[in-house]
Amino acid sequence: MRLLMSRKRHRLRCRRRIRGPVALVAKRKSLRCQQDDNYHVDRGISCPDLPEDILRHIHAKMTLRDAARAACASHTFRRNWIFHPNLTFSLGTLGLNRNASRDVITRDLISKIDLIMQNRSGIGVKTLDIDLYSCDNIDFTYLDSWLRIAVTPGIEELILTLPLPTIVFENAVPIISVYNFPCSLLSNGSGNSIQYLDLCYCTLRPTAGLGCLRSLTRLRLCCTRITGDELWCLLSNSPALVCLILQYCKEIISLKIPSLLQRLRFLEVADCDRLQVVESNAPNLTTFYFEGFIGQISLGGSLQVKTLRMICFRQTNIVCYARHNLLSIAPNVETLTISSPNEVYSETLDDYYGLAMPADKSSDTLECN
Repeated sequence: MRLLMSRKRHRLRCRRRIRGPVALVAKRKSLRCQQDDNYHVDRGISCPDLPEDILRHIHAKMTLRDAARAACASHTFRRNWIFHPNLTFSLGTLGLNRNASRDVITRDLISKIDLIMQNRSGIGVKTLDIDLYSCDNIDFTYLDSWLRIAVTPGIEELILTLPLPTIVFENAVPIISVYNFPCSLLSNGSGNSIQYLDLCYCTLRPTAGLGCLRSLTRLRLCCTRITGDELWCLLSNSPALVCLILQYCKEIISLKIPSLLQRLRFLEVADCDRLQVVESNAPNLTTFYFEGFIGQISLGGSLQVKTLRMICFRQTNIVCYARHNLLSIAPNVETLTISSPNEVYSETLDDYYGLAMPADKSSDTLECN
């Protein structure tokens, strides 16, 4: 019995001696493979062979979401993250749940944007695009703070899409809450570099003290509270303007465009319900789109207007209007599009346009090319 026990202990000692070196070798191989993997991963992510300025340029060309992902994966890109010049904030770019309640969406969106913007203080921004349409009951002091950080010399694009106006009560008096865009930020040279300004659902009250927006080429105002005189003030300080789009701006009664807008090529006016007069003195306007109730329209006898489109769903006899006023509005028009569901047929229209009207003697859309 003792002999058997002794042999058994001997076999166990032999097995341990064999397994020890094998396990150690396996462990060393595992560590070596892991080091090799880490080496390849680090080389792929950190990009040590590229200069810092090139890496920063690559990072700046990424979308906000891709730039954030790169910053999470690489120490090099993480250092460049704070300098990313193009900031686009929305539910999609920040990866938020679209199906959450409006209160949750508002809380999460505001907190994420504020965290990023506060870390950007003193660092230049080229593009700021904020979409808060899905939010509710926003504290506008956040917007003021973000704009003070972003609207500095060097900014090129500013896009604000705000929520629908809400009704708040002050001393039991209902007041419509609309964000008042701080035009003072555009003074003192801060607005000189802006090339594209797009404002939706806010109030814009430019005054004579507004600085010159010498680089502004595109302006879009949608559901923006601004009067005709205030718009004139803004346009008079935007000599480089090429494209002007006005949509649902219900405070504009008279739209007048100064002759100093030598570069203006495209003008769109849509559903400005109180608008009665459109008077453009821009000499090089080539395209004019109008949607709404046609009142008095004058394009200054511009010989450059080649494309004219009129959409009038609440007005009749637009074709007749075009027949009597077309030559004075745009004498050299090449493409004319008229959309009207309430046209009254007249045989003289066939002679004038050289087109056959539908058999039911009604026209929804008439195009003359």
